[in-house]
Amino acid sequence: MTTEFVLAGQIVLNYGSSEDTLLRNLSGCTVTRAALWTVADEGRTLERLTQRVDEFHLSARFTLDNFIQAIPGSADDELDLESLESDETSLWLCGAHCRVRRKPEPNEIINSDIRERKSRRVLARLPLDDTGTQPVGAQFTPFEGIGSLRSILEENAFLTPFRELPTKENGIDIEGLAVIAQRVFVGLRGPVVGGLAVVVELSFDKNFTITAARPYFLNLSGLGVRELTHDGDDLLVLAGPVGEAQGPFALYRWTPGSGHVPRKVYAWGTSIEKPEGLCWCQIGGERGLLVLYDSPGDARINSGSYKADWLKLSSPH
Repeated sequence: MTTEFVLAGQIVLNYGSSEDTLLRNLSGCTVTRAALWTVADEGRTLERLTQRVDEFHLSARFTLDNFIQAIPGSADDELDLESLESDETSLWLCGAHCRVRRKPEPNEIINSDIRERKSRRVLARLPLDDTGTQPVGAQFTPFEGIGSLRSILEENAFLTPFRELPTKENGIDIEGLAVIAQRVFVGLRGPVVGGLAVVVELSFDKNFTITAARPYFLNLSGLGVRELTHDGDDLLVLAGPVGEAQGPFALYRWTPGSGHVPRKVYAWGTSIEKPEGLCWCQIGGERGLLVLYDSPGDARINSGSYKADWLKLSSPH
């Protein structure tokens, strides 16, 4: 394996003293010219953090219901936001779009209670104001029916057989989002089809209607996609298990297009902490990857602060 990245330290994200629940569920991050933005998969908010030397501090919180109207379900339902991305003018949000099986009771092996949870079907673009610090509206795809991302994925011949399955049981489950110019990519944790992970390239018209969905099948050694971020014209693909296994987790570099093979550039191995969110940032004039974790250890969280890992390039790419 060619290792492009090395663990260079940790970066403190300070959310305030009463945010431990949110910090245990951080799932997506992105950096714009003005701020670091994060989402948590069990919430309905977007957080903006401002850089202070080599730390980031919470400076604003935005309730997504104020921008994305008519989210299905109750106001208490989580959006299961799994990825956050930015382009030059906007933030992009994507939920898991998955079905879920109710967690079994003690001594219950499994149950048949599979739920739709349509609140998890957010795919939205939030334009930012001229300062880059405030969302000023939203475009979003339908939550169900014709034109919804879930229905488009279910109609794909390779994905149709998996449409009734819940997440973590190789059902349809989106965990990655990346935008390269006009190209929008979503990465699927599941299904893994014939041992291959799935990344779908989406095309939109001016009304934010999906006009095409092209699947790519990637050999990630049997793993699914747990996050995407772009590096120039390449995608960095964070790979991990479809289910609840503690690994392995690895980072691949892939140039979107037929005939391009993903190349492993970093590995975590197995860990209780599961790499979940990924974005580029600059610390001390150096560019690196900020990494957030699912099931973070207690050492990462202290009085509202979260210690994210920071991976630096080991050599110029």
